[in-house]
Amino acid sequence: MDPSTVSRGPAGFATQANALLRKNLCFQKRNLKTNVCITLFPILLCVLLVALQGAIDREIDKPKYRCGCACVDTAADGSCRKTECGIQYSTLDQVASCPIPNPPRWPAVVQVPEPEFRAVRTASQLFAGLPEPTCQDNGSCPAAFLITGSNRSFAESLSAQLFPGLSSSLNLTDYLGALSKIVPSSDTPTSYRQLLEPAFTPGNTLYVVQNQCRSNLSQTIPVNAGPIPLQLNVDCVQGLSLWRESASVINDELFKGYRQQRAGVDKSNEFSAGYDFLNTNRNSLDISIWFNSTYKNDTAYSAIAVVRVPRLVNMASNAYIKFLRGSGVEMLLEFVKDMPKVGTRSKFDLSSLLGALFFTWIVELLFPVILSYLVYEKQQKLKIMMKMHGLKDGPYWMITYSYFFALSAVYMIVFIIFGSLIGLRFFTANDYNIQIVFFFIYINLQIALAFFTASFFSSVKIATVVGYIYVFGSGLLGEFLLRFFVEDKGFPKRGS
Repeated sequence: MDPSTVSRGPAGFATQANALLRKNLCFQKRNLKTNVCITLFPILLCVLLVALQGAIDREIDKPKYRCGCACVDTAADGSCRKTECGIQYSTLDQVASCPIPNPPRWPAVVQVPEPEFRAVRTASQLFAGLPEPTCQDNGSCPAAFLITGSNRSFAESLSAQLFPGLSSSLNLTDYLGALSKIVPSSDTPTSYRQLLEPAFTPGNTLYVVQNQCRSNLSQTIPVNAGPIPLQLNVDCVQGLSLWRESASVINDELFKGYRQQRAGVDKSNEFSAGYDFLNTNRNSLDISIWFNSTYKNDTAYSAIAVVRVPRLVNMASNAYIKFLRGSGVEMLLEFVKDMPKVGTRSKFDLSSLLGALFFTWIVELLFPVILSYLVYEKQQKLKIMMKMHGLKDGPYWMITYSYFFALSAVYMIVFIIFGSLIGLRFFTANDYNIQIVFFFIYINLQIALAFFTASFFSSVKIATVVGYIYVFGSGLLGEFLLRFFVEDKGFPKRGS
């Protein structure tokens, strides 16, 4: 029999894979410029980041943003022999970069709502003990504190001593000592450092919480906070302790007074704090404290602010020790202060500011490329024609997957190496082993997603548009919605 007439049979797996690989290489050779641009695109973005970062660094390194200095010792010829730098010589733009070896001491204050937002009786909140809404018109509403516990009489006895009274007129010569024996409060928001207490800044009012206010307590008093002379506006606000049957009732009332009202039902109806004295008795103090954590400003876009909780804890401790030992015994919280601060230079890390959104977009930019290629083969009937010539699914998907994995790997390797060389903290501040594992898993998932998504499209143009919408849409959703759920440290308790 003539050997040339013998059928060779279907090609094996290796032969089909080799033929398909050659076909892909020929196709990519025609698109060499496109592939080079895809690979070098992250380098272009990194160069752009470096250029912008350099311009920003040059601007914020100017003397007007450095700690202010002044000549303190002048020679006879007018030359300066000694220069001294510090916050006393600085403007508001310069003070952040100055060293502060001995931060000032500030009284611990309680956070109270603004007068027009303090809790009152409303149509949706008919809880007992709340004042009428008319007090909001003249700013005379009390600061309401909700109280509960397993032993009502014991809890109410303690709550009656939460706000120590003034035995005489307020004397702030020793302002730390005087304010440590009462309950100072403020409705001002805090910052992320405690180098300056906003309640003591000009234009703000320091409230003194009392069971009953005296008319002569509202005054402006000169105070020296260390070397800083202040004109302190002092006013009295009544502290109103309201008993509630359980913690769930307090939770409901706090929610209706703040979160629900902020949603548009009405203006907020806020409480200052809440105390659950739990199983407190003469042998042990066991409490839970509610406070408004919104003032932390935990938006994930700025530094978390200080919350005024220490005085709330001290109020309960002081009331408890007075109940046990009499009014002559006190547990005082004299002051709070920040940690010492070294001199710094203003910094603005652009790559960290752009953060996850920017880098998510860069990493995902290969998704529309992969999706368009797969849909192109479907649109041009290339896969059907190859199947007619005996191509099996196994070699096709293996070679296609390997090609896109190689392209994605080169893309990410170039991105990581170049980003590290130019000093982007996104790469230098994280362990490279973790980055490699993360990107390895991600590019595999991205290729698999592109394979799955390609089955729904038959037009390259539509697939490309949808691919880029997915890239930008998923980045925005991740940054502005899903990020808060991922980073939330809270976890619902059983039964809550």
